[in-house]
Amino acid sequence: MSVAARRVALVCDYSLDYLGGAQSAFLDEARLLRDRGHEVVVVAPASRRADGGALRRWQDEGGDVIAVRAWVTLPGVQLPVIRNTQRLRTRLADEFAERDIDVVHVHSEFGLSAGAVSVARARGIRTVQTVHTFFWRADMPQGFGRVLGATVRAFGRWLRGFPTTRAELAPAPVDSALRNLTLSLALRVDVVVSPSAHQAERLRDAGVRTVRVVPNAVTPGPVGEPLTEVGPPLRILWVGRLVAEKRLIEWIDAVVQTAAVVNPGSFEVEIVGEGPLRAAAEQRVDDAPVRFLGRLPREAVQERMRGAHLIALTSFGFDNQPVTIVEALEARRGIFYVDPALTEGTELSGIRASGPDVRAMAQLLTTLVRDPRPVLEASARAAEAAREFDPVLHVARITDAYSATPAL
Repeated sequence: MSVAARRVALVCDYSLDYLGGAQSAFLDEARLLRDRGHEVVVVAPASRRADGGALRRWQDEGGDVIAVRAWVTLPGVQLPVIRNTQRLRTRLADEFAERDIDVVHVHSEFGLSAGAVSVARARGIRTVQTVHTFFWRADMPQGFGRVLGATVRAFGRWLRGFPTTRAELAPAPVDSALRNLTLSLALRVDVVVSPSAHQAERLRDAGVRTVRVVPNAVTPGPVGEPLTEVGPPLRILWVGRLVAEKRLIEWIDAVVQTAAVVNPGSFEVEIVGEGPLRAAAEQRVDDAPVRFLGRLPREAVQERMRGAHLIALTSFGFDNQPVTIVEALEARRGIFYVDPALTEGTELSGIRASGPDVRAMAQLLTTLVRDPRPVLEASARAAEAAREFDPVLHVARITDAYSATPAL
């Protein structure tokens, strides 16, 4: 694998004022590359926070930043709108030339990333894209799908300056159009990185020729200890955005069903995150032992993981390779999950329900509350499972991808 120091422009369209999974993976990669001797400049939307958010913290650590102002942020998805304009490309070309950038590595597929890739291609700079999800899904009323799909394609062209591909990537037209936003940029870069094997296969099936599988990693921090005993109560932590794709409502229903058949006080669930489904989820809790903690700083989330016995991940057919899995293993905790496609980290320390439905989740949860031995066993295997996400190995794989020869 390549070990030569690289000069990397790491690009993200998403606001770093909110640290979701993609943003966390992006910042982790910036720090891991820097810590292994590579020069990294973070290219991202300018912060709107008074304290400067994650960009300011990166700068306070000595990190380099190219901050680009967005004229508006899309509500709901919280996406800063930055168009791939001549003005943007001119600025990025000057900034890249000043730093002698030799790799442009984007972690998203919108205007800022498109501009960075355009500049890199014009200057002969190696381009890499990490795809955080190829499984976009939008819950839309029936009858609006084709119109909304066309709107997504038109928005993509206006934002990025080139056409969006029209491959059939999902049954719903709007989902297919969203996935084509990712595909059409992936076809313009030299190498695509997928954190998971199952997503890599979907990208190859869609026509992306050079795809490397590089699982996510997290920056080194406090590591948990394997469990020696479990409750009661069995403490379970659910972490994520409170949106339909994460299947929070189904999880709450499973918890309620479990609470109805097990002894009082035998388990408890904490929900970390915010989103549009919070009110609906809270209304369904009844007397089940569930607490909503809202959005917490990442360090606080990791601390809650170390204090829990089990981490729940209930998405199905949506996630790629969630950072939550990596953080759970760093905490030396097992993962309750439902999606068989999520293999990285779960093959050793995962406890999978027989299906994604409420009944299957409730059955597994009831079994674990009554007999938590599988929870102890999953925790005992977490250290071994975490080796797949070793930071040094991650950087070696990424820098090898930087040197990969694109397939013809």
